[in-house]
Amino acid sequence: MMQVFNQIKPDDMHHSPRFLDVSLALWHTNGQWLTIERNLNGNFRKYNNNTGEEIAPCCSLEDMLLAFSHWTYEYTRREMLVLDIQGVGDELTDPTVIMGDDQSCNRGEMLFGPDNLGDVAISAFVQKHSCNFCCRRLGLKDLRRHPDSCENSSEAELMSGKEERDSDGNAM
Repeated sequence: MMQVFNQIKPDDMHHSPRFLDVSLALWHTNGQWLTIERNLNGNFRKYNNNTGEEIAPCCSLEDMLLAFSHWTYEYTRREMLVLDIQGVGDELTDPTVIMGDDQSCNRGEMLFGPDNLGDVAISAFVQKHSCNFCCRRLGLKDLRRHPDSCENSSEAELMSGKEERDSDGNAM
């Protein structure tokens, strides 16, 4: 989703965050799978967590990363949410994909691991997320004002990241 986000975000959102590449390795002596990624050097920050808590942003990168979580929720038609955004600058690591309980349970398995807190995490995010300039530039509406509907941007606007237009084609 981060690759799509970076392609559709407005040009005035200058950062292009990315998640580190991860390798999967089997530890033969005990049969455990391990994930391996390169070490991040610098000031490590946790921008939000899997319970919906988020930092008070102090720069455009932080605003964008918090808006990314909001965007993932709308992009997936409120079926999934990417939280636990953390890393050094725009290099990110170890996100958590959250899927609502009814979506996960219908598949008969635990999707996305134990950090997927399901409906509890989604509800907390909806209540705690503070929309910012980047949310508005992406055409996202305040989740607290529209908690149960996808009234905000149309799918085309979410995909294109372009401004909303009235019936005469003028930017609104």
